[in-house]
Amino acid sequence: MARKTTSSAPPPIVVLFGDDGAQRARELEAWIARLLPDEADRGMALSTYDTGPRGAEEEAASLGGAFTDLMTPAFLGGRRVVIVRSADSFISAHRERLEAYAKKPSPFATLVLECRSFPSNTKLYKAVAGAGGQIQGFEKPKEYQAAPALGKLVQEHGCRIAPEVAVRLIELVGHDTEILTREVEKLALYVGERREITTDDVAALVGQTREEKIFAVMDAAGLGRTDRALQLWEQTLASDPEAPFKVVGGIAYVLRRWLTAHQLRAQGLSPAQIAPKVMMWRREAELAAILARLPAQRVRAALAALARLDTQAKTGLRSIERGVELLLVRLAAPAA
Repeated sequence: MARKTTSSAPPPIVVLFGDDGAQRARELEAWIARLLPDEADRGMALSTYDTGPRGAEEEAASLGGAFTDLMTPAFLGGRRVVIVRSADSFISAHRERLEAYAKKPSPFATLVLECRSFPSNTKLYKAVAGAGGQIQGFEKPKEYQAAPALGKLVQEHGCRIAPEVAVRLIELVGHDTEILTREVEKLALYVGERREITTDDVAALVGQTREEKIFAVMDAAGLGRTDRALQLWEQTLASDPEAPFKVVGGIAYVLRRWLTAHQLRAQGLSPAQIAPKVMMWRREAELAAILARLPAQRVRAALAALARLDTQAKTGLRSIERGVELLLVRLAAPAA
């Protein structure tokens, strides 16, 4: 979401908010470049304050130097830019003062507030909008939006990525924008002038994550390969001390993915059409085999058993390691 001003003049206030820190950070850099195009001027014209957990606590409780800077002309003239990062506490402490400032902002400065929340039903939001300010929201993309968002991110780095490679990268690291941004930056540097990000590049730089190991365990169980599933689970436990704390979420994700595949199959889609929708790109034969072995009723029963295991493990009634073993054996067993 973004509210655009109609004037070409620099806005007096810019608000960048939302839970997607990576997008906020990129847009903040873009605003600095627009407002202060000459980097040589930034040392004298740019002030940055951080009122987050790692910032100075007193700056959250006091107007501090931010408003002093806003009312002080930049050295040798030109625009002054004052940035308050992690500004939620600053906004909460000084909402009325900010509302008053928005009604009569400095003519030679831009205040940039970077925060997680900026509700549109507040007086401050309306005051900023009324002053001709820019308000831009950046929410983390939903899972189904991850692939298009990744494609756009790759393009911004001057690279190309095939759809199946993008899905593979998302399978490995998840759909969090901040993590994907870091991985794309590494991949763009790695491929250099070739500019094409391939499956081999992803395998070389990203490797196998904890989640992917759990997916492999579940795929083996779903295909009825009991020995293979238990072997992979033991390898996961031996190589990853944190696996017992993360396995429930990973298994639940796979089971829900299988349920989604059943729903799409009921709608008349083929395994080849379903596979990319449940992140099993070019693995339609495996998907068809899993769906044939595990009807939706068995998958739902496994989800219920997983919920019971989670509760029992948290209360000390059962070991998560052995509970997962039993779940895998039941999934891999033939239908009764």
